[in-house]
Amino acid sequence: MSKNYLLEDRRTNCLSCIYTTTVNEYLTLVESVYSDRGGLAGQRAPLKTKTGIRIRNRMVNDIKVGAILPPMVIGAVLTESQFSTAKNIQSDEDMSDFINKVNKDDLSIIDGMQRTTAILEANKDGQISSHPIRIEIWLSSHIDELIYRMLVLNTGQVPWDMKRQLETIYKPILTEIEKEVPNINILFIDEKERRNRTDAGQYLSERLIEYFLAFSSRKTDVDIKERVAEDFARMDATEATASKSFLPRFISSLKNMAKLDEAFTKLTSSANSIGERFESGRDIFASAPAGIGFIAAASVYIFGPPGFSYDDNDADNKTNTLSTNIENLVNVLNQKNLAELDSFLELSFLNEKLSRRSGKIGEFERDFFFKAFSTLFSYADRLTSMEPCWAAK
Repeated sequence: MSKNYLLEDRRTNCLSCIYTTTVNEYLTLVESVYSDRGGLAGQRAPLKTKTGIRIRNRMVNDIKVGAILPPMVIGAVLTESQFSTAKNIQSDEDMSDFINKVNKDDLSIIDGMQRTTAILEANKDGQISSHPIRIEIWLSSHIDELIYRMLVLNTGQVPWDMKRQLETIYKPILTEIEKEVPNINILFIDEKERRNRTDAGQYLSERLIEYFLAFSSRKTDVDIKERVAEDFARMDATEATASKSFLPRFISSLKNMAKLDEAFTKLTSSANSIGERFESGRDIFASAPAGIGFIAAASVYIFGPPGFSYDDNDADNKTNTLSTNIENLVNVLNQKNLAELDSFLELSFLNEKLSRRSGKIGEFERDFFFKAFSTLFSYADRLTSMEPCWAAK
């Protein structure tokens, strides 16, 4: 086998190859990757149009008679030791043996969900299990590099919006968050019935992806529906993830939010806010606009407003300063009794301010919390209550 079996992407330090295996081996690998999410069918919206269904059926029939599909693309985040070992792979047999030993939580299907669904349908009776199939593998020892590589590769794919691109690779990101932020409990897609929070630090996986978008774009408006806005969001995220420090800074911001969430949650009921929307401390970050506002404000604090370039050393200093300020504030809050914490949070004032909303509710509230937490970050050491934050809008 040629010594160039693996190609090295020197920009991101990723390794790539295309290898041939069987349908049976591929499906075994894929089913293991998604075993905790109930299979593949729900990973991308099902085709509903008559034309789309006809194309899917044609694909299934073509596969049955031996059509060779474009390669499915799989990404793998490896340990440094695994990455070093991978550099010695010289054949399809070596790659097949290697990839089947990788922790399946560290694998993601980057491209090929619809094709995989068609393959599953075509192979219902096992009649194509021995058919050849090509897989393109991208190997990296850092999640940031894999995210960046896949965003660049998928930029021209019009049918995939930004959230979907990130959703296809969110499992490694969330795995990294779970590892680095132990006080965060991530509720995955198949756990939506548990979305009513009873404790601090519980966040839906899809909400964390929204936070990722808010952090990368430095904006609160992450409801990307217009094509132009989608392109700019993709560009923002691509540029942001080009830095190896991007994900650690995002995770640092999540840690800060989780610490503040935990401190707020100690107020189980506010005497002056019974029956109101925000009647306890945990209600603040149960609100998606509050989380998005916090993360977007953190991003602007660290990097500056959207469009401004930034210096890595300065961003590191800002990240550390923000963490220190939040840590100090949390220490102050933890020393307060419930009556003092109630007075500090000023939930009645928060409810009053939000009741005066104007324009679109979601847009108003995201902007409200963005300004509130921007104020908190700038004056954390001077706050005697949250009133100046809630009054910032």
